[in-house]
Amino acid sequence: MRRVLIILSLILAGSVFIAWPTMAFDHEDDKIKQSARDIRVQVADLDQQLREHLRKALEEFGERSVECGEDQSRKSLSECVEVDASDLTQTTITVATSGPDEEDFLGDLSDTEERFALFTDKMNRANDLLARAGAKLYMKSLDVAPEMDQLRRDVIVHVERKRANDLRTKQALLIATIVLVLMAIFSLIFMVIQRFR
Repeated sequence: MRRVLIILSLILAGSVFIAWPTMAFDHEDDKIKQSARDIRVQVADLDQQLREHLRKALEEFGERSVECGEDQSRKSLSECVEVDASDLTQTTITVATSGPDEEDFLGDLSDTEERFALFTDKMNRANDLLARAGAKLYMKSLDVAPEMDQLRRDVIVHVERKRANDLRTKQALLIATIVLVLMAIFSLIFMVIQRFR
């Protein structure tokens, strides 16, 4: 009975050893997901600021003639903004590919980078047109680049640590399996020897 309790205690201790890092990683997953959401909210705020800046610029410089489009034809700034392929005055909408129940923090990073890239492209095109019209350029009041860099670093470190932990867990399970098999074999041999004595 005492041996059985010792074996059960060892199995329980091994289970805690395996489960504890997994729980810590789950917490880090949530932290990364929340950070990615916060950045997307900040980018949405920047997008709104850009639209407001464009609206004011069009009120003052909308009739100025500028080169726009691939054919470089001259039109008013208002017309150039209006015919832009992705409509500079509309909100950029992106659909997240990672669901809320998924443990796909790489998907969250990808969604956030895509949202940031779309905004940056939109801002550059808007500033290009504003510069041609001699209007004041849109300057970001909030810089999310440091947060993006931190998010990338967090994801890279998290992935590497998770892989290392998975490898350690597999090694521990392999060792535990071998030990259990050896224990079973030696117990069987011991029982056979005891029986023949």
